[in-house]
Amino acid sequence: MQDATNDVPLTQEERERIRLKRLEKLQTASSSQEAEKSPAVSAQASTSVTASATSSPSPAVSSPRPAAPAKAIQITKAVPASPKPSSPSTPKQPALTFEAWQNEALSRILLVSLNENAQAPMLFLSSLAQELASENEPLAISQASLDRVLVERMSIDPNEDFNAHLLERGQLRYSLFDYLLDCWKRLETVKLQTSRAKTLTANVIEERVQSLNASKSLLVSYAGLVLQMPDMFPQIQSSTPLGAPQLVARLFADQDTPSGVPSEFLKDISVRFKDDGLENIIQPIVAGIAARSRDATILKDWRTPFRALLTLVEIPAIAAVIPKVATWNPPNATAPQIQIVSTLGPFFRTSGFLSDDQTVAELFGTGLKRNKADSAGAFSSIRGTMRGIHTSLFQIVNAIIRSGPEAREKMLGYFYSVLSKNERRAQMQVDRTTVSGDGFIYNITEVLMQFCDPFLDSSHSKIDKISQEFFKGKSKIDISKETRICASKELVDEYTANTSAPAVNFISEIFFLTLGFHHIGISRMYVDYKRFMKDFYEIREQYDRLKEQENAGQATPENGLLIKRYEVQLEKMLTFRLSLESQIMDPIILSHSFQFYNLVMTWLLRIVDPAHAYPRSALKLPLPEKPSDDFATLPEYIIEDIVEYFLFVLRHSPETVGSSTLDELITFTMVFLITPGYIKNPYLKAKLAEILFYMTLPYRGQRNDDTLGIKLNTHPMALQCLIPAIMNFYVEVENTGRSSQFYDKFNIRYNISQILKFVWTNPLHRDMVKLESQKSESFVRFVNLLMNDTTYLLDEGLTKLGEIRGIEVEMDNKAAWDAQTPEYRQEREGVLRTAQRQASSYIALGNETVHMLSYLTEVIKEPFLTAEIVDRLATMLDYNLVILVGEKMSTLKVKNPEEYRFQPRILLSDIIAIYLHLDCPEFVAALARDERSYSAGIFHKASSILEGRNLKSPDEIAKLKRLVKKVDDVKLQEAEDEEELGEIPDEFLDPLLYSLMEDPVLLPTSNISIDRSTIKSHLLSDSTDPFNRKPLKIGDVIDNVELREKIQEWKRSQKSKKNQQPAEHMDVDD
Repeated sequence: MQDATNDVPLTQEERERIRLKRLEKLQTASSSQEAEKSPAVSAQASTSVTASATSSPSPAVSSPRPAAPAKAIQITKAVPASPKPSSPSTPKQPALTFEAWQNEALSRILLVSLNENAQAPMLFLSSLAQELASENEPLAISQASLDRVLVERMSIDPNEDFNAHLLERGQLRYSLFDYLLDCWKRLETVKLQTSRAKTLTANVIEERVQSLNASKSLLVSYAGLVLQMPDMFPQIQSSTPLGAPQLVARLFADQDTPSGVPSEFLKDISVRFKDDGLENIIQPIVAGIAARSRDATILKDWRTPFRALLTLVEIPAIAAVIPKVATWNPPNATAPQIQIVSTLGPFFRTSGFLSDDQTVAELFGTGLKRNKADSAGAFSSIRGTMRGIHTSLFQIVNAIIRSGPEAREKMLGYFYSVLSKNERRAQMQVDRTTVSGDGFIYNITEVLMQFCDPFLDSSHSKIDKISQEFFKGKSKIDISKETRICASKELVDEYTANTSAPAVNFISEIFFLTLGFHHIGISRMYVDYKRFMKDFYEIREQYDRLKEQENAGQATPENGLLIKRYEVQLEKMLTFRLSLESQIMDPIILSHSFQFYNLVMTWLLRIVDPAHAYPRSALKLPLPEKPSDDFATLPEYIIEDIVEYFLFVLRHSPETVGSSTLDELITFTMVFLITPGYIKNPYLKAKLAEILFYMTLPYRGQRNDDTLGIKLNTHPMALQCLIPAIMNFYVEVENTGRSSQFYDKFNIRYNISQILKFVWTNPLHRDMVKLESQKSESFVRFVNLLMNDTTYLLDEGLTKLGEIRGIEVEMDNKAAWDAQTPEYRQEREGVLRTAQRQASSYIALGNETVHMLSYLTEVIKEPFLTAEIVDRLATMLDYNLVILVGEKMSTLKVKNPEEYRFQPRILLSDIIAIYLHLDCPEFVAALARDERSYSAGIFHKASSILEGRNLKSPDEIAKLKRLVKKVDDVKLQEAEDEEELGEIPDEFLDPLLYSLMEDPVLLPTSNISIDRSTIKSHLLSDSTDPFNRKPLKIGDVIDNVELREKIQEWKRSQKSKKNQQPAEHMDVDD
């Protein structure tokens, strides 16, 4: 290698051979490169430069060709145009010729000279000076010699001993890229000063700027090459990696500092190397930035790598090439791996969830008595940080998507890939080590939500852009394992085999990706939070119970260990809970999701609308009996996620939607509750009813009459559909097909009872109830189930109170209780807790059912007086009245009855109200027929309690006493009638109730005759023949006219005989 001071000279032939060897890997720029940047220059140049001067070499990796020998610069002076004055200063001819200025400027920029007397930090390029002299070329740096100057400068080996004395000049201590970047910066400074020179004419400025631009192009070309091939030229030995990784540290620094890299330089690199190796430059840079992000947390240095990546993607050409790097979307990466090894994975993985980053716990302090108020600062910090992260992530993704069609497809492809790899996250039970973290999915979801913003306007102006056939044929989101809303397997197979699905637009892709990520992300977090809180409260309850024992001096050594173990566990659970709540309860995030799900509901309603015109036109009911294939084949999780979101927000943050319109939600729930067959999963419909229930509750800080449910009393569709929808669903949930259906139905019906009670004060809704009661068969089924529930719930609830009473009495005998073994006491305490929990549930549900009977019977009577209902209703009421005021009441006197919602006075008042509402001959007769529970004495005792406790008015108590008198009169009359009839023949007896049949019918499958009222009552709860369990409907039974006439004839005969007996007796006496 040559010595820059020419102490060891090389022949011109050797120097040329070395130069050509360097340029073997380079490609000289086309002569049109500079013309493309300044197209006007050739037409109106004030100076004319020879081809060798204006065509600066632009090195590249492909097809090398040697540069032509440098020619002398020839300047042709043009007649200057009359310049427009830009300042008070009068432009003058420059003091230096263009050649002299160019030599001086490029020397300053490159820190090199062809003058042997150059002072530090200039380097004297002696070999090149000798070459130029031998070629009779001027010893000046010009555009023509610039390439040779750069090659000569970069060929100096700073590691050779004979160049050691040059290190004191500074620049050789740095890498070639750092040198070229500094040259670029100095050139930009010279260019700025030149363009602002007030003493130069416009044509001189233009000539000089043009020369600088050409020089900059060459600097950029060589800078890009040394980034790709750092060993092309000798560089100082260093532990710092050379090449593209050098840019990483500079991107982490402020671009305006000496250690930074100007964005304009990156733009120049991107323009020069676009389609010519830019990917090779960017890949290691992005990898280096991602590595820094991989180690960052929300508490440590997350902004630095984000800022660096944002600097890159702000340049469209770089943003377009990032998805082409090898690590963009590794196909073989698993769900846990992709958040680490993919290009953007580490950025999306930056999380505020404790499950992802244990350092988050530092924000929440310690102690079991922490609450949200104590953690307000941590909440604010995490939410603010995560919003900043989401904004940065959106800017990154948006820049990539906007950089070109190919980059957009790769960006969307990355999201589809992540979604597919994480399908297990939607399962009820999932091994967290097999899926991506919560923060990774959460962040992607929020970025997608920001892409949804343009079509989340309240008017849904772009809803027609969202495809209704996205899942038709081979969809980009695999839902083959998903349950569909209401489609058969055959329909699904036919739908997915279709190949005529239209192309999907960007809006549709974003919409369905957002749905998918909500499903595996935030929606699952809502469900998991509910399950977590259940576990949390159970452990907290056990801990509190052990602490009570400890404070009472009853703790055992084992209990002490359990207490410590629970404290550690609760400490961790509380921190985890606060971490989770800080994000999933963020009001801004919840409001954003509210807008999105409003759109989803509107889109679903548009699909089921036969005209597909909703919301432009009102939806008309009833809908067609069968929904469209597009709707039926949709994944069920779309509706499931809607209801899970609204249940979560109404439970935990109702104020989030308190100021928003709920029109879409009410329309959505009404349509799908009242339309049979559109949602086949009854538990989804049950959740729709649960949403309405939560809307009726007052929320924090609001008056009891100020609820979200006010809309139920004003919304046109609610006024039309609410009552028939919830009453039909009350019947429908009797059989849900699940093993837990018996207990599930009570919770569902409790919600319905609360909705009905809430709207009962509205005359329009009461009129709808009356209208429904005219549909005799369906309403009678409703009444039958109402009675069944009341009977079961009160019986179970009051029985549990008796169990509680027994254990409390046992525990009050302290001596006997302490004498029992710890195992026995623990077992009995467990029984007590179970009974307490069950009693509270059963009695609460029973109270509401009785109350519903009370206000319904006030305005509707006929359905309750039908033959198949009235006897059972009377028996149920009598039985519970005996418990409430009879001798058994003493067994129900538990401690703290309010804990079990046991309010015997209110319950008694409601039951008596039902008696008074139904005071009519049919009901009186039914009471008289109740031989098991009816007692006039019980009614008299109830009257005394009502009067003494002021539970009923004097008029109501007097009416109750008159009712008892009527019942006694009827009982007396029936006794006389029974005596008159005598023994009833077996063929006239009802085979189930063993009473005289009044309207016998023949069951076609078993050929047995039974009273019509009996079989109707049976079929209300069981749609089979009671004698052979074969299917049976009331329309199938056959009137047994012959038997009915025989019974009537027998009754007439028996009465005739009875009437004749006194006359015959008198004749005998006479």
